[in-house]
Amino acid sequence: MPAHGSTAPDDALSLANALDKAWHAQPRCFEREALTRFYGLLSLAAGVLSPGRPREMLREATVLRNTRFKGTQIKKMFFGEQEFTEVDGIFLKVGSTLGHLPGDDAWVVEVERKAAHGHGDYYKAIQRAKRFAGLLAQRFGQRVRPVVIYEDEAGRLNLNSFEDGVLLIPMGALRARTRGLSFPSLADMPGVACDKTLVKLALLRQLTAADPHHPGWYGGPLALARAAELDGIDLHLPVVGHQNTDTMPTSLANYLSRERETDAHLEVRIERRLNELVQAGVLATLHPAPRLSLAGGDAALRLLAAERTEAQ
Repeated sequence: MPAHGSTAPDDALSLANALDKAWHAQPRCFEREALTRFYGLLSLAAGVLSPGRPREMLREATVLRNTRFKGTQIKKMFFGEQEFTEVDGIFLKVGSTLGHLPGDDAWVVEVERKAAHGHGDYYKAIQRAKRFAGLLAQRFGQRVRPVVIYEDEAGRLNLNSFEDGVLLIPMGALRARTRGLSFPSLADMPGVACDKTLVKLALLRQLTAADPHHPGWYGGPLALARAAELDGIDLHLPVVGHQNTDTMPTSLANYLSRERETDAHLEVRIERRLNELVQAGVLATLHPAPRLSLAGGDAALRLLAAERTEAQ
């Protein structure tokens, strides 16, 4: 993280984490960092061969974050006959570690930060990752690997690297192994559309790209989202709502096509995010067009500064 009072973030990840704490009562900084660094580790070899390849692989992949699943299989496989489970991260259609596009590999990633019930929470995370990876593998006929990333309390907690077929990665080790990596752009972070803070940053960035003096430059929330997509950041959710594992098709392509967020749903969601930015003092007004406040301008400039470090 940058020093207190610094106007230039280390990268887009550290900026998002800082703003997340300021904007939201329940920030997801730890989870965002875990999933971003996990993907950085996953694509490390590809980045050595070609620096732009990890971003290309991420653009081709599909990443679901904090997606809720329900169905009879969920009730049977999880604890206490619960009605649904929320999966922290699902990486679909990931290319090879050497950067081949596209790929068929998939990962189910659980992020566990606090063991409120001793080591019981870690055990549940391991079982949840394993069972859900098995469910997806059986449904789509693909190889799905389960992973748990956990807070190791500065090395005080040390679990086995593999437990019941699940890869366990301590956060301290993940940070150490990816210390040399930078994430200068939103395009370097998995699951942007599923992350409120990253969506808001994408909107602020897009607002700075528009000419406020051009007549009719603002076409509404949906037009703003479409402009972001043309700029390389797709804000459509890969899937929407509680997903029912009982009715999933056996084709992954058909499933993602069927469950992708519609433009109508996206427009409502983007308008909600814009209103939240007004409430947080990041936008001065929404009408007749969004106008950044000083705080909003500062956030946008810090993101652009992070992106510029890539070219240096």
